[in-house]
Amino acid sequence: MPNRVYFISDVHIGWGSAREDRDRQDRLIAFLRTLGGDAEALYVVGDLFDFWFEYRSVVPRAGARVLFELYHLIQAGVPVVCIPGNHDLWLGAFLSKEVGITLLPNRSVVHHQGVRICLDHGDDLIGGPLYRLVKKILLHPTCIALFRLLHPDLGALLARMVSNRPTLGAALGSHTVEAYDREAHRRFGAEADVVVFGHLHRPVLCRDEAGTLVILGDWIKHFSYAVLEGGEMEVKRWET
Repeated sequence: MPNRVYFISDVHIGWGSAREDRDRQDRLIAFLRTLGGDAEALYVVGDLFDFWFEYRSVVPRAGARVLFELYHLIQAGVPVVCIPGNHDLWLGAFLSKEVGITLLPNRSVVHHQGVRICLDHGDDLIGGPLYRLVKKILLHPTCIALFRLLHPDLGALLARMVSNRPTLGAALGSHTVEAYDREAHRRFGAEADVVVFGHLHRPVLCRDEAGTLVILGDWIKHFSYAVLEGGEMEVKRWET
C-alpha cells in the first residue's frame, strides 16, 4: 500500500534555453515515473511553470510532456495537488478538468499520516506590501480579462522578459531562512505540525519540539524534494 507523500516546488517549466528546459523536464519525468506504486499523493508547492496562463482556447505548450506524466500518475490513482506560485498565479480549469490536478489556494492545510501540513509557496513572506499589492492586481478579474486581449505569443514573451530578471531566491541569504522559520513557528501548534515552503530555491529542513519547517529547494539546481513517511519529513535530492 502506498505510504509516502511527496512534495516538490519551483520546477519553472519553460525557463532557460530549450535544451536546459528539456533536460530538467526529463529529470522530473524520470522522478514522476517512480511514484506510481509508491506515492499516497504528490504536492507541487508553487511554480510548476515559469509562466502559465489559460486563454479561452489556448494554453502554453511548454511542459506538455510533464502534464502527460501527471495525467497518467493521476489515472494510476495518485492524487496530484498544486498551489500557485508567483510565476504561475493563473493556474486554471484546464489543469483541473483536463489533467485532473487538484488546485488549492496558498496556505492550505492538508492531513496525512496524522500530520497537519501547511503548504505555502512563501513569496508573500518576503515580497513586501508593494509586491502583495501588485499580486492582487494581477489576480483581479479585470487584469486577467485585459491580458487575454494580448496574443498568446506576446503574453508569453512579456512573461519571459520578467522571469529572466534576477530572482529574489537567488539573492537572499540565511536571514530569509530565519524569516521563514519565524513564520513557521507562528503556525505550529494551532494550525500545523509541518510547514512546507517553496520559492527560496534552497532545500532546508529544520525540526524541533514545536514542529518541522521544510523549504523544498528547486528543480533547476538542486533537484530536491521532500517525502513524508511514517509521520516524519525528509528532504532528498533526485539522482538519475
